[in-house]
Amino acid sequence: MGSRTCSSKTRCVSYGGEPTVERGNAPYLTAGRPGGSAMRTHTSAVDQPERTSGAASGPASGPASGPASGPASEETEVLVVGAGPVGLALALGLARGGVDCRIIEREPAFRDRGVRGRGVNARTLEVFEDLGVVEQALALGRTDLGIRTYRGEQVLGEEPVGSAGRPPTPDRPYGAMLLIAQHHTEAVLRDRLAEYGVKVELDSELVEFTQGDDAVLATVHRAGEPRALRARYLVGCDGGRSAVRKQAGFTFLGETWDEERFLLASLRVEGLDPDFLHIWTYEGMGAGALGLMPMRADDTWAVHARTEPDEHGRTPAPDLATFERLFAERAGLPGVRLHEPTWSTVWRPTVRMVDRYRAGRVFVAGDAAHCHSAAGGQGLNTGVGDAHNLGWKLAAVLRGAPDALLDSYEAERLPVATGVLAASSAQHRALFSDGGARTITRQFTTQSATGADFTGLSVGYRGGPLGRDLDEATGVRAGDRAPDAPVATASGTPTRLFDLLRGPQATLLAFDTDLPLPERPGLRRVTVRDPQGHAARAYGPSGPAVVLVRPDGYVAFTGSAASVADRPEALAEVMAGIGL
Repeated sequence: MGSRTCSSKTRCVSYGGEPTVERGNAPYLTAGRPGGSAMRTHTSAVDQPERTSGAASGPASGPASGPASGPASEETEVLVVGAGPVGLALALGLARGGVDCRIIEREPAFRDRGVRGRGVNARTLEVFEDLGVVEQALALGRTDLGIRTYRGEQVLGEEPVGSAGRPPTPDRPYGAMLLIAQHHTEAVLRDRLAEYGVKVELDSELVEFTQGDDAVLATVHRAGEPRALRARYLVGCDGGRSAVRKQAGFTFLGETWDEERFLLASLRVEGLDPDFLHIWTYEGMGAGALGLMPMRADDTWAVHARTEPDEHGRTPAPDLATFERLFAERAGLPGVRLHEPTWSTVWRPTVRMVDRYRAGRVFVAGDAAHCHSAAGGQGLNTGVGDAHNLGWKLAAVLRGAPDALLDSYEAERLPVATGVLAASSAQHRALFSDGGARTITRQFTTQSATGADFTGLSVGYRGGPLGRDLDEATGVRAGDRAPDAPVATASGTPTRLFDLLRGPQATLLAFDTDLPLPERPGLRRVTVRDPQGHAARAYGPSGPAVVLVRPDGYVAFTGSAASVADRPEALAEVMAGIGL
């Protein structure tokens, strides 16, 4: 199979109103660079090839064949490389859909500390509900933190506990971002995945792979011993230094903002109110100067502090002494004690993106496909969105759906990532400037500090290759997120549309019609009973109507009952296109 490439003239897209343009094959911001200066492309570790054993420079053609010598290959349908939240969400979606999958992780042990990836937005919480892990995640995090901003000892402003986000509504059950350490997110996803009989294979590193017309043959070092593994498809969820991306030949253009360095740590704090996020501004650094966020499940605090290299280009060590010094300089608040650091690192913002998401039977997702500023908390969320989009499509094609369905992964997700890079860079600029205290307060209370929607609820695929609106019979359109609503079963028992839409199958919703609807394996048919009118307000049918919802919770088809009756082939074509 030949690989697809993305045009260098990819259309300009908008994510919350922040435009991007293209230079070469990489999305660049028109105004997102902090300080508004001209952008420089920096060479960083993310551009350097990983050490491999005879790694292929790109996808091979012809039948897949293994190493010249070695053990017989093991087989699976999908090999997922990387067991962070993105890889775990993908593996969970695959396993739930009946796909035989393996998930490998190069690290010898699971992460149990750290402060990255700690914001889970409203759309990702909906995905977690669909995957069956939202209650476990909510129990380990918080959605109700207040926020205090300071300049030195002076409190500049305060938003009370419980003011974060927007109030839940019948169509949108999650309002505020969940603050949870990434290792806890990974743990709840792993536990759920194990219920399907799939366990993460630790100390297992992808070394090389070749691909042919019907399979990918990978060499995996497991505890240092080579193993051959044959998979129908391979997905790289292995982060910004992705071995999969490099070996498959994807470009990853962009830049690292090398002059901006942030010290991150997880440590214990005494003397601060644990019901608040505490942010200090200092000498033009905005909200990046110093921040301390309580992490509920670990009884620790996530700390960030912006710093700059000295005249020799050296960055202060992210140790306890450095954080104590910076707290004294920038906060000076008496009675506060920092101690017992458990994790620390130096982070530099990186803005990079692949030119395509697919090379034959190889795909990339999450940070392997796009890296950007942590401002807005979109890294984990965008990656989980990638996984939720790709998983059901792989399952459908493995069941016999047309291969073109897999091309829609790039068509739908690449514009989303382009927009996220623009929005998060603009948010970064706003946060880490003199107005950063106001910006972060708005982000936590409305999640719309720069005009972008960081809830993820407005992300959709209108105009994409998989959707069709037969007429104007509904308010929701093909490509939109399918809203939730309280409804009733045939017996009158209260339930929610999200309960009826839960994957891995697609769902055909009938509003006020007894039109005979098609039957297909993998399709659930639901007559919407709407005693309170919430579903009608959310979906906006102007009369009897039919709505087809994909397994990932996005609308694939809308039409009035009369139009569907007159043109049943239109619905049949859309159903066939998504594997039904």
